[in-house]
Amino acid sequence: AAFTTSREPAIPAKRRQILAGAREVFGELGFERASVDLIATRAGVSKATVYNHFHDKKALFVASVVEECDDMRAGLRRCLDRPGADLEASLQRVGEQMMAVFLSPVVAGLFRHTIAEAGRFPEIGRMVFERGPVQLHQDIARYLARWRERGALDIADPLSAAIQFVALCQGDLAVRSRFGALEHPVDEQVRAWVKRAVKTFVRAFRRAG
Repeated sequence: AAFTTSREPAIPAKRRQILAGAREVFGELGFERASVDLIATRAGVSKATVYNHFHDKKALFVASVVEECDDMRAGLRRCLDRPGADLEASLQRVGEQMMAVFLSPVVAGLFRHTIAEAGRFPEIGRMVFERGPVQLHQDIARYLARWRERGALDIADPLSAAIQFVALCQGDLAVRSRFGALEHPVDEQVRAWVKRAVKTFVRAFRRAG
């Protein structure tokens, strides 16, 4: 899964090796121009080894996006696993960790290539969306539902609220990143933007009284 709070088994070393080569090649050439032969060469494995781990180039591309996000979400998982005592401070931590993933140059580049290929290969766009943003929204929804159970938030539909929270935190930062129009480092921008997002979200959903 792309975004999950569960503890996933370690990715075998050979699979990581293949994915490292794939991210390098896809990052340079995009999906259509990249070849499995070149990916195998960059990864230092045989073409047969690539196909032993991945059914086809589409599966390899999706995995290269999804598992890069997985590798970067350890901090987000910790935030989701431990909500903390203070609502706004906890949402701030979640928002900042989430944006660290979205704004990673590697992740932004892979999503940019996904968007570029989605017109010709819509199934790739759907697969990345379902295994990435959709699962993120579901995980954030479960997290917000825990705050509802504590009596801190008045949310009728946690999934809709999660989608709104993610959108508020992103602002225009993710779009700017994917267009190459965001200068790094961005820590202060992210902190300020998420702070505004959290205040807006809490005003809308904090339980009265």
